[in-house]
Amino acid sequence: MNVGFMFPGQGSQKVGMGKSLYETDLDVKNLYDKAEKVLGLPIKTLSFEGPFETLTLTQYAQPTLFVSGYASYIYLTKKGISPHVVFGHSLGELIALAVAKVLDWEEALILVRERGRLMGEAGNKYPGSMAAVIGLAEEKLSKIIKEAMGIVVIANYNSPGQLVISGERDAVKSVSQLALENGAKRVIPLKVSAAFHSPLMEEPARAFSKIVDEFTFKMPVYPVGLNSKGEFSSDPEVIKGALKEQLLSPVLFTKLLENAYAIGIRKYIEVGPGNVLQGLVKRTLGSREGVTIGSWEQF
Repeated sequence: MNVGFMFPGQGSQKVGMGKSLYETDLDVKNLYDKAEKVLGLPIKTLSFEGPFETLTLTQYAQPTLFVSGYASYIYLTKKGISPHVVFGHSLGELIALAVAKVLDWEEALILVRERGRLMGEAGNKYPGSMAAVIGLAEEKLSKIIKEAMGIVVIANYNSPGQLVISGERDAVKSVSQLALENGAKRVIPLKVSAAFHSPLMEEPARAFSKIVDEFTFKMPVYPVGLNSKGEFSSDPEVIKGALKEQLLSPVLFTKLLENAYAIGIRKYIEVGPGNVLQGLVKRTLGSREGVTIGSWEQF
């Protein structure tokens, strides 16, 4: 059965993530210890002890999630489980790049640090928020957004019936209320500290693009899913270009899952904390023949 490794993005962070692996696996312990030296951040304390309010800050959430996801990947490889393709949700794409050896994991970690720093600074400079809109058609939501005052866009196409809006706080709040009034089943504010994948990210996107250009992207050992295109690629330059677009582009996760299924992926394993991506697969592909969904912790 062809396997896809999926790496979660910001919002999946939780206090305690990675602790059990750190305490039982020497390679994972070395990973955490080296990550702290590379970044100069207390990755272990933040990940294992929190507090959650600090862990959720963009500049800390992104590198800690990266290390947690990569540690989970190390665990799976020791169990003899390897992927046919790798992909992630937003930040998770950078973990996929490291796993596919497009970048060395240290290079990817440095990129994650810079990405988190830039996005965190933008969050302070241009305050925003995000919310998941459940059970409202894209056409209806788009119409509401067009009539809204302020900056707000559809940032994530997560699954049929789940779209995420992002933008200025008042605009997101207004669209959230109007979405409920127009038939949305639920609107869930997300645990993030900025308006990702929205025009409020224009400044960090430009700066991040310049940093990405400093790195050489190598041929991946597995095809990599690209959030901004909803497609898989093994072309280093295409992968690099897609990563440079990512902060401003919507996350086309539904399209990514559809394309994963089209190329024969039938087993979907979430590699990292939480079960968010498993839920998206269930809603998008759960009724398809042969699809199985799980967590790295089941192995």
